[in-house]
Amino acid sequence: MADDDRPRAPAAAEDEDPAGLGALRDNVLTRAAWRRHAVWFVAALFSGAGALLFNYADTYGGGLVNAAHALSPWIPFAMVSLGMPLLCWLRDRLFPGTEGTGIPQAIAALKIGPSPARAYVLSMRVAFGKMLLLVLALCLGPTIGREGPSVHVGACFMYLAHRFAAFPRHLVDRGLILAGGAAGIAAAFNAPIAGMVFAFEEIGRSFEKSNVGTIVRTAIVACLISIVALGDYLFYGRIDAALRTAEAWVAVPVIGVVGGLLGGAFSQALIWIGPRYARLYKARPLLASLGIGVGLGVLGLASAGMSYGSGYDEAKQILMHDAPAPWWFLPTHAAASFLTLMSGIPGGLFDPALTSGAALGQLLAPWFTSLDRQHTVLLFMGSFFCGVVQSPLTTTVILVEMTAARFFTLPLVSVAIIAYQASRLVCPVALYEALADSFLARMRAVR
Repeated sequence: MADDDRPRAPAAAEDEDPAGLGALRDNVLTRAAWRRHAVWFVAALFSGAGALLFNYADTYGGGLVNAAHALSPWIPFAMVSLGMPLLCWLRDRLFPGTEGTGIPQAIAALKIGPSPARAYVLSMRVAFGKMLLLVLALCLGPTIGREGPSVHVGACFMYLAHRFAAFPRHLVDRGLILAGGAAGIAAAFNAPIAGMVFAFEEIGRSFEKSNVGTIVRTAIVACLISIVALGDYLFYGRIDAALRTAEAWVAVPVIGVVGGLLGGAFSQALIWIGPRYARLYKARPLLASLGIGVGLGVLGLASAGMSYGSGYDEAKQILMHDAPAPWWFLPTHAAASFLTLMSGIPGGLFDPALTSGAALGQLLAPWFTSLDRQHTVLLFMGSFFCGVVQSPLTTTVILVEMTAARFFTLPLVSVAIIAYQASRLVCPVALYEALADSFLARMRAVR
């Protein structure tokens, strides 16, 4: 029986146990408690290991696509053109429920509530399928990130833990799913605080005190998996940034508005076009998926291969090393990310959105003479990313953790809040929320 289901002692009895010895016994000193902690720990390890697998697959897949492009630009063109129909066929026939970035699916699982329908969203089959399809996709060249699937896989592993031990009802209802989502973000970027904040701000959309301890512990354990394998690294690298003049601060609201409007327009276009593409795909699945693949291949040819993959390397070069990127990198990369997300294959948007923000910052940096170029790029990364996901606190924390730019926290939170407000002018419903609702509608239609 779950902890919350046990009859509670009357108030007088509670007064007789001021030291909380009963709670100590139930949570530490019983066999059931140790079993529960052991199962939670193993699930947290698996959540971190899933994100680590995606990290390795991203590195290997990017190298594979680059090597193929070095031999001939037409090889990755063929890989992505033919790979998209294959990925869509595998998703539909073998692994239904794995579609999308994974974050909307975690949100949908919370909205469903404790019911058999959750097994469609959070199951071992879905977790395995998500891992297999994303690893395959990362080797074929679509413009995808890995944090969304990391969230989905983490939520699956953590939620399934309740089958092997008795957890309190509040954890089974929401806490384990939120903890898995936090673990996915935390381990994907070595950003534990960002993972925790994202779980409350975007996935759960509320602060849940009863679940916070489990969420924090799970994010820490998942991060430790990455640290053991990769070292305690910064995702982009260390930046010593600060805005020290009033003239520099004047640029912040401008960058927030520009990046927020563009990011919001990206999300609103995806929300509007997505259902229309879904209807086309339902009628002509091979033709629709092949069209997406050929479109990605054409963008790869037009960008000399730069539009393939997550764009992490390009963003890091722009932000940390002032490496020049051609003007057409921004539109080709953003268009490729849009097409990939529209296709519904497993894959995230954090990395591609941050890369588009970096390219936007480099392109517009000459207009902001009061700012250092690196500062401009970092602020545009925050504004465009927040415009897309509409999560200002996560945006701020994740960029600070990625760069250790703690003296840049105030400019980042300022630009994120402004971008959030600007984004809502063109995209009133947050992207993940809209995608979760769309996913739930398709579930009801299928079931």
